[in-house]
Order: sequence, then C-alpha cells, then structure tokens
Amino acid sequence: MTAEETTMPVIRVELDSDRVHAKRFHERVGRGEPFPQERQLVIEEAWRRGFTPTGTIHYRGRTNGQPPGLKFDAEVRLDRG
Repeated sequence: MTAEETTMPVIRVELDSDRVHAKRFHERVGRGEPFPQERQLVIEEAWRRGFTPTGTIHYRGRTNGQPPGLKFDAEVRLDRG
C-alpha cells in the first residue's frame, strides 16, 4: 500500500450554531470561501479530545437539531497527544 492509498483517520466534531449562522456558513463554504475561525475551533477540539490533528479539516454539513450544528471531520494521527 502506498502513501497515496492510505487514509488518515478522522474524528467528527460538531460546532454549535444557530439557524441563521448555519445557513450563511453553509452557503459561504459552498462558494469555496475559507473558514479559518471554525477550522481553528475544530483543531482545538481535536487536541482537547487527546488527538493530534493534521490540520486537514473537511466541512460535512449541518445537523438537523434545534439549534443546528456544523459538522466537520478532522484528520488526526492515531498516536494520541
């Protein structure tokens, strides 16, 4: 298996939001705009959980809850902390 074929493990992080912000954020990311604040929050949460984030964050959408949340997958290394 080559390095290109390996997949980094990910953890799911959900950030609290509200309907207006979640909708605007979803539209903004859909236009390809960066999300540095949310990215940093996801990285901090990965560290808090004891994982070493690689810095690669993928936005995965909104939750259906009330209030809605923003879902992200953070690539991490398996060697905790």
